[in-house]
Amino acid sequence: MKRRKFLVGCGCVTSLVLAGCLGGNDDEDRDGGGSSDYLVVAGPYDTAPPKASTTSIDDPKVEGPVEEVVVEAIETNRTATQRLDEAEREAVTDRIDELPGYEGDDEFEPASYVTRNDDAAAVFYERED
Repeated sequence: MKRRKFLVGCGCVTSLVLAGCLGGNDDEDRDGGGSSDYLVVAGPYDTAPPKASTTSIDDPKVEGPVEEVVVEAIETNRTATQRLDEAEREAVTDRIDELPGYEGDDEFEPASYVTRNDDAAAVFYERED
């Protein structure tokens, strides 16, 4: 009877160990094709870079999650982020890619800049691992 409990226990432990080892071996995740989360990020600035092409908050390209993080960043004067679900990820990242970008300098980070009144926000997306 004790031998049977021991064998069952060993079998369970072995299964758990193998499941843990094999669980991280998904080729898509290693190659960047997995379903990692994406975030849309907006960082507030008092003004846009002087030499940057900017996009107004009223532009139709700036809607949904992009508009929401820009408004939050400007109103709170803090970096705002929003997680993108699988359904909206491609549309939002494509929309951000269509905005004019700025290469960055000592004062401003490389991003697309969206303006609202006299304020601006640097907008970009990033993959969260």
